[in-house]
Amino acid sequence: MAVQLQSFLRLKQVKLQTGFSRSWIYEAIRRGDFPAPISIGARAVAWTEQSIADWQALRIEQSRKTDV
Repeated sequence: MAVQLQSFLRLKQVKLQTGFSRSWIYEAIRRGDFPAPISIGARAVAWTEQSIADWQALRIEQSRKTDV
């Protein structure tokens, strides 16, 4: 069985992907509206590329439901 590797995104990359600031991202995490990062080291966190892609897809789906 092959293992599927996942890419990690650091905060700078997440900011570029989403267009949101650091403070918005961490506030949204606190509210439960954005995926939480995972620890990848003693002082480092990252998000999986898939968790950000899933969040983006959900946002697109939600926005299209309210545009009707």
